[in-house]
Parts: sequence; C-alpha cells; structure tokens
Amino acid sequence: MADEPTAAPVFAPLLVARDFAATLAFYQTVLDLTPEGSAPYAKLVSNSSTISIVDGRWWGQVSGAESAYHSEAGASNLVLMVQVKDVEATFERLAGLGVRFLAPPTVRSKMGIRNVFLRDPDGRTVMLSSPLD
Repeated sequence: MADEPTAAPVFAPLLVARDFAATLAFYQTVLDLTPEGSAPYAKLVSNSSTISIVDGRWWGQVSGAESAYHSEAGASNLVLMVQVKDVEATFERLAGLGVRFLAPPTVRSKMGIRNVFLRDPDGRTVMLSSPLD
C-alpha cells in the first residue's frame, strides 16, 4: 500500500474576535466579500483562500482555549497578508469608507510589491499588497 500524503489538505487563519460583528464587518469591507455564516462563526471565501472569524467568548466556551480570548489584543506577531489587484485603488476605496491606515501605500522594490498596513478591530496587522508592474 502506498504511503498516504501527510501534508495538511487545508489550512487557513481562524481569527478569534473580541467583537465578532466589528471584526466580521472589517474583513467584509477590506476583502470585499460576502460572509458565509453569522455569529458565532463565519468565513470569507475567495477563489483560493478562506479566513474564518469566531466570537471569542463562544470560542473560549467550546474549545477549551480560554487564553485565546483573554490574551492581550494585538499582542500577536501575526501579519495577515491580503493580495489585492491594485493597492492604490483599494487604499482609496477603504479610506473613503473611513478605514484608518498606518501609513500610505509604499513601494517595496526589494519585495517586488506595493503595500499598505492597517489594523483590524482586535489590533492584528493586516498588509494589503499588489505586485509591482
């Protein structure tokens, strides 16, 4: 019998949210996707990626991982990278909706991208990027 593959067939971030509604609305706006599901769990799905959002209080009750909800907001070293078609256009769209950014879009020639950073409602860093032309 051939060896079974051991690689994980699916992996995607699960964001534990202090304020489920605010976090879901933030990612729905940033990613411009319609969520599947509602409180206490929803996901946003594109052609090749999924991000799941779970209410922190509910997660602490059902998972046994109370620390995930009670840890300091924004203390993670996670950076959620989202590739968009055009960083400048996305920046303008989101800024027009009142989304606050850490700095304006910047060219990162050594990385071959243009990017911009913002924070989600729980303080996690989100990097929007697009390839340089």
